[in-house]
Amino acid sequence: MNTRKSSFSRRSKATEVSKDTRAGKNRRKTGHKSEKAVSKPRVRQVTLASKDRAVVSSGLAQRRQEIAQVKRRQQLRRTVIGVLIVVVVAALGYLFWFSPVFAFDPTQTRVMGASAQAPAKAVKEEVSAYAGKPLLRLPTRQVASSLQKENPWIKDIQVKREFPRGLAVYLTLRKPVAKTAQGAVVDQQGKIVPANGFDAANLAEVSTSCPQARTTDCLKSVAQVLVSLPPEIKEKVATAQAARLDNVELQLKSGAKVIWGASSDNQKKAQVLTVLLQREGSVYNVTDYAHPTITG
Repeated sequence: MNTRKSSFSRRSKATEVSKDTRAGKNRRKTGHKSEKAVSKPRVRQVTLASKDRAVVSSGLAQRRQEIAQVKRRQQLRRTVIGVLIVVVVAALGYLFWFSPVFAFDPTQTRVMGASAQAPAKAVKEEVSAYAGKPLLRLPTRQVASSLQKENPWIKDIQVKREFPRGLAVYLTLRKPVAKTAQGAVVDQQGKIVPANGFDAANLAEVSTSCPQARTTDCLKSVAQVLVSLPPEIKEKVATAQAARLDNVELQLKSGAKVIWGASSDNQKKAQVLTVLLQREGSVYNVTDYAHPTITG
């Protein structure tokens, strides 16, 4: 009898534990659902009363008016700024383009690189024709071209505006390296220009028998040969001539002749000629500077 009773008691306790477990699970489920219910706020649609709707409507209308006023002010500001810019540009355009404030004054002309053959006074007289013309409208290229055509001694020229009312003229003049029998001088480019008082007494006289169309090229060849000579040899040269473009000859004051050939390798030929002239001879040939010859 006692045995049955103890077994019944054990079953009752097991049943109670299982009930407690199920109750706990039910409570946890219920608590989880309630947490979900709390985490999701409920949304309700609110209907405003007529007086509240009037307040909201008037507030929106006032805000729209304020935005419109801001836009109008911004547009007005942009318009005013645009008008001011146009006025300033127009004023500056008139000031620089038409006004006498920046008109050219010939007395404010500066000439650099002038000489007796291209005097500054003559340059200033030439540009004085543009007196009173606003600097921005003064054609500097045309002025430069006119000055260069007027004086063949001018090899290169630059004319620049100098505000408020002046010009700066930069001259690059030709450098004579020889003279002609007619009294003119020849520069390194073979250009013949009037001496205009230039002292050409120490320059060699040049000539050419090339065709008329090749005269400048042949004189250029002779001039480049003369330029390549060291001073101690250059002062010994009396005349130089070019029968053809590739046939340059020098006549020395001593009576000897130098056959140069084409105007090429001039520096090397000049070095060889310096050595050859230390020996007696009537004809020095440096056409092939690697195999020079002396005759007589």
